[in-house]
Amino acid sequence: MNLIQTTITPAEGEQSVRTYCCTRYNSKLLGLKTDGYLGVTNKRVIYQAVGSTAGGRNVIQSEVPIADISGITSFKGIYFSIIQFLLAGLLTYIVTALASVLIGGAAVLLESYTAFQILTWVIVVGGLAGSFLVNVKSIWRSVLASLSAAGLVALGGGSLLSNFSLFGGFGRSIGWQFFLAVLVNIYALLCSYWYARRPTFSLEINSKGGASTPISIASASGLFNLSVRKILKPAPAKDAEVMLKELGALILDIQMLGDYGIEKWKVQ
Repeated sequence: MNLIQTTITPAEGEQSVRTYCCTRYNSKLLGLKTDGYLGVTNKRVIYQAVGSTAGGRNVIQSEVPIADISGITSFKGIYFSIIQFLLAGLLTYIVTALASVLIGGAAVLLESYTAFQILTWVIVVGGLAGSFLVNVKSIWRSVLASLSAAGLVALGGGSLLSNFSLFGGFGRSIGWQFFLAVLVNIYALLCSYWYARRPTFSLEINSKGGASTPISIASASGLFNLSVRKILKPAPAKDAEVMLKELGALILDIQMLGDYGIEKWKVQ
């Protein structure tokens, strides 16, 4: 995509040198999915992301004259989202509670302990095996693991309540299924942690005007600010890593070499 030829009006004699698809925005809350592009011309550096939501068209745009650029700070990596972690934990808790109720109801309806064991073991094995079949970054991995743990608690962990006395401690040994359920719950917790790990991308292009940062691509700040500018968290797109490697040299060549630097990068 060439910003100069599509969404940006060029200045007199302005020509595009390179354009990078560097960020990806995907917000289910806002219903917005779009890419962010960084365009380098012979006169300026422009960042733009354009997308549409139910509330209308949204545009994020910033730019700086290429002659004024004094420094670049960038980051591409992983951050931990506490909101996504809590969301996975809440969904896991709800599924576990519902599964416990349904398994308990099945025990009453079947009127056969053997049939109850068979059904519950199917849930345990199916949930645990299914968790390995879904993507490691999917929220359903932790949900399926917790479903398996709920089945294990129903099979053997229920004896924990009957064996424990407030004043007398444990009367008999706890079922081995309970200890296995603890291990599966730890696995479900690790799945929630992995789900909460999200890719992130940030870029700051500073100008010679002191602390001025005309182009700043960073993670959202402000939990209750629901504007597009604040709530969107940029993830790295297909050209992010290439851009981080090239951008400094590209800008420096244009600043120092002029037309020769422009032609050098346009032909590559």
